[in-house]
Amino acid sequence: MCGIAGTAGRPPETALLERMAETMWKRGPDGQGVWHDHNAGLAVRRLMIIDLHERSNQPLHLGPLHLVFNGEIYNYKELREELRGKGHRFETEGDAEVLLHAWAEWEETALERVNGMFAFCIWDESAQLLTLATDPFGEKPLYYFHREGQLVFASEVKAIFQADAAPVSPNEDALAAYIARGAMPEAPETFFAGIVRLPGAHVLRWRDGRIETERYWHPRPVEVPHEYGAAAAHLRELLVDSIRLRLRSDVPVGTSLSGGIDSSTIVALSSELAGDHRRHAFTARFPGFVNDEWHFAAEVAERAHVIQHHAIEPTAEEALSDLQQLVVDQEEPVGSLSIYAQWRVMRTAREAGVIVLLDGQGGDELFGGYSISAGFALRSAGARLALREVLGSPGRAAVIGRSLAMDVLPGPAKRAYWRRVATPYAAADVVARSAANGHRPRPDWIREAGPLGRELRTQAFATVLPELLRYADRSSMAHSLELRLPLLDRRIAEFALSAPPEFLYQDGSSKRILRDVGRGLVPDSVLERRDKVGYEPPQEEWLIEPRFRERIREILLDPAARSRGLYDLAAIETDARSGSWRDPRGIWRTLNAELWARALVEGRGAESVSQVA
Repeated sequence: MCGIAGTAGRPPETALLERMAETMWKRGPDGQGVWHDHNAGLAVRRLMIIDLHERSNQPLHLGPLHLVFNGEIYNYKELREELRGKGHRFETEGDAEVLLHAWAEWEETALERVNGMFAFCIWDESAQLLTLATDPFGEKPLYYFHREGQLVFASEVKAIFQADAAPVSPNEDALAAYIARGAMPEAPETFFAGIVRLPGAHVLRWRDGRIETERYWHPRPVEVPHEYGAAAAHLRELLVDSIRLRLRSDVPVGTSLSGGIDSSTIVALSSELAGDHRRHAFTARFPGFVNDEWHFAAEVAERAHVIQHHAIEPTAEEALSDLQQLVVDQEEPVGSLSIYAQWRVMRTAREAGVIVLLDGQGGDELFGGYSISAGFALRSAGARLALREVLGSPGRAAVIGRSLAMDVLPGPAKRAYWRRVATPYAAADVVARSAANGHRPRPDWIREAGPLGRELRTQAFATVLPELLRYADRSSMAHSLELRLPLLDRRIAEFALSAPPEFLYQDGSSKRILRDVGRGLVPDSVLERRDKVGYEPPQEEWLIEPRFRERIREILLDPAARSRGLYDLAAIETDARSGSWRDPRGIWRTLNAELWARALVEGRGAESVSQVA
């Protein structure tokens, strides 16, 4: 697990490569390496996870091939044995060298064989070809800009800022959509104009100053057992094997446990496998808050025989103190203060000596865990089953109606809706801009699926999950910690997206088959939950506390914020004086946007808190 960076197209500068690497020291506190020839330069920071020996330091070289790699190849042992059978000889025990030899043997088709999370660069000196690649879901980030033949790329935007030619200005459309209605830019767009993110499952090729990008993987239809019990048993086998691969580590491994179905299933199934990973589990706790999940998590930890179950109890005072550092670490605006809870969980895990955490992200997006997914599931199940469901609970007609509205409402109606739901704290021009730029066409491989498949593909590969993966990467890497997500195994994704709708939703129960995978290991109190929380702090209560409210007022009503023209200053001042916020989520986004503009645009991502305020 590392941070990588590099340049191509102009004579590389050692000093620039070193600055880019040093900027990402949190991603890799265990070492730094740079290399360049006359046309390409590579830089890396290393966090030691597999093969702790210096022989696995990067960049790695094999003939004309030169590699920097961020992530993990979970099936590296199996690939290494296959490559040895083809005559390859290895000098390390690490997965990075396996990836390099796999590329030498199979070139881009190696991506069909690896099971992992990754972002890497391979420079082929003989072909003068630079290739960037991301894992199927985009768990590991890779940003770049391309101008006049020059390519500059890195795991973090702050590293790209080290290049003199780097653009440093906001993407005004993305910022308007975020402030007004909480929408996030979809890859390849970012919050920075001119800096783009390579989406998951993509390769980028640079040669002779020109670039091209291509998607190398789409979820393929696979055979799912027709009998429900057999299908659940098969899914359980897939998930256990995915966990087994993701427990491979030469450093301590623990689990992040929210108390929801996904992370509870991961903890329960991992407890069945040999290893010391049951020693630590970490849960954010908010005593007295209606959505506190500690009692669910504690029951799961006890059932799974977790030795040390750590409770992290963030407070409003601590959130206010850490706020500016959180903004710098995240690099782009975030949806809510739930990311602060995640950030604190990662910090506590690292302080406890745990360097790898397993987590349950991906279950909601792949198995239909959000309420809106129920409407698409009922539409996909056919008229007879949908009618039966609606008759059993007339309220389910509403979710069908919502899903239809998302599909068939004409553009003007959607724009009117977006204007109506915009936060009162956004300036009128920002609301108008947000509404005018809301439509995003979907590629054929998404649109050609049925209603449920189309919605799950959109959530998993375009909207919800990419956003959550961005948060997870930043929160973990801010504390030099690796997060592994067993549900994001290609085999599991293809199973979920090929399963009949009734395997995912029935009788008002979402994620039906995933719930049954944990049956007998996960407490029934968790499996029967119908609420959706996920490390949710009492954000509304925090934001109206006097010190927090006054800090918001100071930031958003000072001359710098006023000059941007992004905020409705009268609405902010009125609510600050009244002691309550009409739209707590909206005021959070407004605050986050302003802090982000100061820290990442004007401050170019400087780490010092004094430079953020």
